Amino acid sequence: MVGLARLLKGLPKQLDGLKAIFLFPVLGIFIAGFAMWFLSAPMESINKGMMSFLTSVQDSNPILLGLIVGCMSAFDMGGPVNKAAYVTGTALLAQGDYFFMAGVSAACIAPPLATGFAVMFGGKAYSNSERSAGYVNFLLGSTHITEGAIPFAAKKPLKVIPILMLGSSIAAILTYVFKVQVPAPHGGFIVLPIVTHAFLWVLAIVIGSLVSGLLMAADQKKDSCKR
Repeated sequence: MVGLARLLKGLPKQLDGLKAIFLFPVLGIFIAGFAMWFLSAPMESINKGMMSFLTSVQDSNPILLGLIVGCMSAFDMGGPVNKAAYVTGTALLAQGDYFFMAGVSAACIAPPLATGFAVMFGGKAYSNSERSAGYVNFLLGSTHITEGAIPFAAKKPLKVIPILMLGSSIAAILTYVFKVQVPAPHGGFIVLPIVTHAFLWVLAIVIGSLVSGLLMAADQKKDSCKR
């Protein structure tokens, strides 16, 4: 929109109303849609490649599988890498494999819970708005909504994303070690009644979230001391 505003600033002022209600939205949607269409082919190949790779390692060592699933799930939290792991899990559910999705779900739930623990342990190192968002993420994470962690990751991506990937990996690894099965593709803790070894699954998620939360809080306190 900023680019279009600069591009069209030479138009007569009489067209300002037309720009706001017609030119900006129509041209903006067209440009964004064209970009998505242009990127769809290579992204489809990349996603299929990642899904094939995940399927090939689903029967491998639980530590290796959990590390891969955890890193992918927390890398972009709802983006294409995360979705490759998630869609693989849903596809395997249709084949009767409930183990893989258990790790994916744990890895997706851990990041928002980690931000909640971070603001809890970080205290005044976080702003009031950040603390509020972190506490809300306890609810979002409990319902398998990973995106609540994105604002925290966006502020310090090079530090926070690896920390979240570590916590998600721990949660996924422990889930596979405990041989948890989750037959539902979504829902977070709402689906606990149908989860096998439900207590161990929650324990795995909490451990992974606590590790990330403590590391995030320590990093935030360190940065606040520098200021």
